[in-house]
Amino acid sequence: MEIRAFPGADADDSVLARFHALFAADGRRTFPGFPEQPYAGYAANMRASRHYDLGPRRVWAAWEDGELLGYGTVVYPDRHMLETAIPRVIVDEAHRRRGTGTALLREIVADARAEGRATLACEQVRIGTDGEHWARTVGFANTQLRRWQMLHVADVDPARWEVPVPAGYRLVQWTDAAPDDLVAAFARARNAIADAPHGESSLREPEWTVARIRQAEADIRAAGEAARFVVAVHERTGAVAAVTGMLLEPGRADLCWQRDTAVVADHRGLGLGRVVKAAMMRWLTADIPGLGKIVTNTAADNASMNRVNEQVGYTHYADIGLFEASVEQIGAALGTAAAVPAPRTGAPSAATTGPRTSAGPSGLR
Repeated sequence: MEIRAFPGADADDSVLARFHALFAADGRRTFPGFPEQPYAGYAANMRASRHYDLGPRRVWAAWEDGELLGYGTVVYPDRHMLETAIPRVIVDEAHRRRGTGTALLREIVADARAEGRATLACEQVRIGTDGEHWARTVGFANTQLRRWQMLHVADVDPARWEVPVPAGYRLVQWTDAAPDDLVAAFARARNAIADAPHGESSLREPEWTVARIRQAEADIRAAGEAARFVVAVHERTGAVAAVTGMLLEPGRADLCWQRDTAVVADHRGLGLGRVVKAAMMRWLTADIPGLGKIVTNTAADNASMNRVNEQVGYTHYADIGLFEASVEQIGAALGTAAAVPAPRTGAPSAATTGPRTSAGPSGLR
């Protein structure tokens, strides 16, 4: 077996097609019924040198006699979480338990150590799978539990989305960029996501500012994707009281991703979370004929938001763990470092809001 750096932007389609086939097969096994990311979007992601809203990405692949056995990626957030590296390892089912995943993780650990990162945080490990078992074996611990919910548009009565707006509020919606007269209030409202349960995860969202909003909008445009937002504005004060967002890949109607939903503390108890989510569904279904599925993920112990999701039509899909460990803990478990602390054990049930991706489900395998 040989571990090679992935050529990134220079990768030709014949190589990327093999990566995509491995990625898609892994998704079908681990996330059955989940829409598969088309090749074009996957290839664009893999050729990019950075994850658009996090930071630089590096990729290694394991080969043997011309056969792709698996690959590993690591993303280095460069605007926040500067001590963290976000790894992902995918190994072909036929080549598991042969040390392929471990060899790829060794590359990631060595690179993360060289980058001065202290923590590895894996964000899409499905509970009860081989990925969870392997993560625990090499020293990771579950620091938060999230609930993935899926809305099957064709199965939901649109009457669920006819939710009245409380008196004293109005709805505003936009695609791409927040209106100049609302962007400051929008940034303040998005900071309400910090009130979501965090559990024992080390990951925290940085403060939303106007500059960060505009940068995020530019990043999404550069990635060839589109964001939509619906907000509830308090008419007397002009404050944005509630916000919900959706991320779409142009030309793809089978799946879109729910982004943050938050209600500012002073405006809770009025049902505004449901109001903005229902308005988003009316907008999406009117604009995108044949819209298939929408996926959201929420802290498992965030009972109020999980209940709102169910009211709008989401059903439980999977329990997903965020697994973390220090770089040196994993290095010790893999035999790449000496005289370091022992790996953590145990699996506290916890939840928080962490970084999200739009590349489709995959995880540490």
